[in-house]
Amino acid sequence: MKLSLKARIYNYIRANSPKVINGGEIERYALQNGYKASNASRRLRELENEGLIQVQYIKGSANYSYKPQIKTIKEPIFLENGSVRIQDKIIFV
Repeated sequence: MKLSLKARIYNYIRANSPKVINGGEIERYALQNGYKASNASRRLRELENEGLIQVQYIKGSANYSYKPQIKTIKEPIFLENGSVRIQDKIIFV
């Protein structure tokens, strides 16, 4: 199954974290994979609106970076008296 452009862009930005990537570089990446540059720009806006990446505008140019996702997992703590306590653990993905 072929990955969507949106998934490809997200993976590309995440793999280059913590580097900030210029929008033009992402558009060239899309062109190399057979997509239009305007399609890449649209997917970048969608990813930013969903909170998966962050954008900074420097001298009118959009620059993108990965935004670490915060997740909470339940972690069991085993006590000496044999009981179990559940504790929330925050992780960054």
